[in-house]
Amino acid sequence: MTDLLNVVDLSIAFGTGERPVVEGLSFEIAPGESLGLVGASGSGKSLTAAALLGLLPAGAQVQGGHAAFMQKSGTAVNLFELSHRECIRLRGREIGLVFQETQAALNPVFRCGCQLREAVRRLQPEVSDREAFLEELLQRVELASIRTRVLRSLPSELSGGELQRILIAMALIGRPRLLIADEPTTALDSITEAEMVRLLDRLRRELNMGMLFITHDTRLLSRVTDRIMRIGPPPPPRRTSIRSAVTLTGTSLVEVSGLTVCYPETEEPAVVDCSIKIGEGEWLALIGPSGCGKTTLAHWFAGLLTGRSGTLNVGDRTLPVASPGRLVRQLTGAQIIFQDVSGSLNPEMTVGDALREVTKLWRSGDPAEYLRRVNLPPDKFLHRYPNQLSGGERQRIVIARALAAKPRMLICDEAVASLDLPLREDIQQLLSEIATRDQIGILFITHDLHQVASFADRVLVMEHGRIVEEGKPIDILKNPTTSVGKRLVAAARLHDGDGGEPKIARAAL
Repeated sequence: MTDLLNVVDLSIAFGTGERPVVEGLSFEIAPGESLGLVGASGSGKSLTAAALLGLLPAGAQVQGGHAAFMQKSGTAVNLFELSHRECIRLRGREIGLVFQETQAALNPVFRCGCQLREAVRRLQPEVSDREAFLEELLQRVELASIRTRVLRSLPSELSGGELQRILIAMALIGRPRLLIADEPTTALDSITEAEMVRLLDRLRRELNMGMLFITHDTRLLSRVTDRIMRIGPPPPPRRTSIRSAVTLTGTSLVEVSGLTVCYPETEEPAVVDCSIKIGEGEWLALIGPSGCGKTTLAHWFAGLLTGRSGTLNVGDRTLPVASPGRLVRQLTGAQIIFQDVSGSLNPEMTVGDALREVTKLWRSGDPAEYLRRVNLPPDKFLHRYPNQLSGGERQRIVIARALAAKPRMLICDEAVASLDLPLREDIQQLLSEIATRDQIGILFITHDLHQVASFADRVLVMEHGRIVEEGKPIDILKNPTTSVGKRLVAAARLHDGDGGEPKIARAAL
């Protein structure tokens, strides 16, 4: 067998007799070859990876098929016939995995150095000089220059790009023959995304690894894969989703001046002297490289962090930003919508229970009304659990729950990054309608400049904790004035592969 991996007629279903989620899937990967697996949300991409690793969720099972994998020993095994113990031995040593959710993949209470050393001890017990091995590993993933800071940091203290490099390093410790990268660039800014794609492509060539690169973003594939295979039904015809031209009232909803926020663990400033104004019904986009302070700023607005200095103005009320978080949240009226919708919903609560919990607290009326506001029929969704919903449906439920708290402001922290393009556009259009109808201000944190072009009224560019550029989307994306703005736009152009700027589609421009 010359192939590293040969999958024939794979079928996966939830429960006996149910229609397969994945049906009749066949592909092969040679040593050193990269195969791109692309498809819409729910098409079975991640289930395919889970089946190869023996990590299928409860209720899912391989109903048919064969996966011949050539081990380092030269012996081929059928991955679908391995015992639980054999799968554990295989993972890390023969097949490495890079996860999408970096925070969920690392233990939040252990420093990254501790977790890396533990992985080296477990996967390379014969290595005598583990520190030298670790040094070489960090060099490979381009973290050697910040080695001390990375090893001493908790996962929450590092940027998305740094965390993704740590996961890649962990996946390489056992020197696997096959690397499975499951949506590894989701929620990374365009600069970091380009760096991560380049790193993965370099590593698989240097180490002669096969790679299965899973994504819903077809624009990435030509830069990191040798072949592409689509799973599931073909995508619907592309439509350009833009926000209709709106007339802003000019009324300030929230205004903060001189805001400085520090990391709780180190007291190092994460947001420095920021001044931001959000108007009623305004869509304000916040962009910048990973680790620049965008999420820290969002957490302060939501009352999850305490500011060090600055003032907050809402209407005729002024509050020091160093006030307790609950007072800041009460004054801003902010609700936050995270990227990880699965982690945002209690798996043991029905949709109706989750909404009633909020409507009871805020005395905000009938939960069914909030489902109607996000275009979901109450009779079909009130009694369902999160695991019975698609990614787009879960995101609408999270938005409905946020609206039940009667917010004046919504903070969307990469809220649509993990969705495929059609679902992403649907949720963006929904948020736009909510902002216009209810005059809710939206702080939209994103790495996707196409979202900025299509929906934002204004754009803020952030770097090293500071707001360094502000303007209309057409000005920022066509003629950025700062070095970081130019790098972000240049990386987005490379991402598109056509050399042109991100399309400025919004009618108001």
